[in-house]
Amino acid sequence: MTLVVQLTDTHIEAPGKLLYGKVDTAQHLQESVQQVNAMVPPPDLVLITGDLVENPNEASYGNFAALIEPLRAPVRLLPGNHDDPQVMLEMFVDLPLFPAVHSTFQYAIDDFPLRILALNSHFQGSELPDFGSHRLHWLEDALEESDKPTMIAIHHPPMKTGIGFIDMVGPQWYAGIRNVIERNPHVQLVIAGHGHTDLVGRIGSVPVYMAGSTAHQLIAARGRDQAPAFDDRRAPPVLHHWMGDCFVSGSDPWPEWVEEKRIDQESGFNWDTLKERMRGAMR
Repeated sequence: MTLVVQLTDTHIEAPGKLLYGKVDTAQHLQESVQQVNAMVPPPDLVLITGDLVENPNEASYGNFAALIEPLRAPVRLLPGNHDDPQVMLEMFVDLPLFPAVHSTFQYAIDDFPLRILALNSHFQGSELPDFGSHRLHWLEDALEESDKPTMIAIHHPPMKTGIGFIDMVGPQWYAGIRNVIERNPHVQLVIAGHGHTDLVGRIGSVPVYMAGSTAHQLIAARGRDQAPAFDDRRAPPVLHHWMGDCFVSGSDPWPEWVEEKRIDQESGFNWDTLKERMRGAMR
């Protein structure tokens, strides 16, 4: 069993600065960190899948690093369209947060029963994704190194979403990723961010989970190309649970009151008794 928590699109500003002058993304990230630390059992890894900051400068990355420092689980980072991978390397050189040593700014995590490949879809000067031949060859080589069950993490969702501002680049940018995945059946799940809403799709036969943003959400019509609406709600952390033969994924807010509200505590019956009642005639 491996528990991977995903946070994404934190959009941290310099200390004391609100995103767009109205959203306290630092407070949102602090709340998410508290929720992750309260999870039972604790996660094995926290992956933050891009758009760590709004503007890729030293003040913003320094503030981001201070905000995630209380996380008790190991943390790994991916670049998004608002990030600068080179600045990330320089800022986190003495920390294990972004262990990308290859010129693609991609890396593998081999510490668990499953393997995680952290990809880079950043395209300098644009919010749109890019995944050229250099990055694709790295992915091919990485998947050939091991046949362990594999999760791929990337910022931009490599799938058709039906949301105009996400799909406007077209499917060609991830066609190579899809072809490589189809040749490597040990890829079990792809996770992404970018869309500021939660959505499940597919790349070939593999599920793609696009998580909502820690900073704010974008409410977008599907199948119609129009501007989304801004919603300053924070999305809860997402838990990707590797169960030994498959992934189960979903939001996991884990409120502080969860222990006292357990149904065995409130009913006065122990959990084994309640399970026997659930089984009923199936015993």
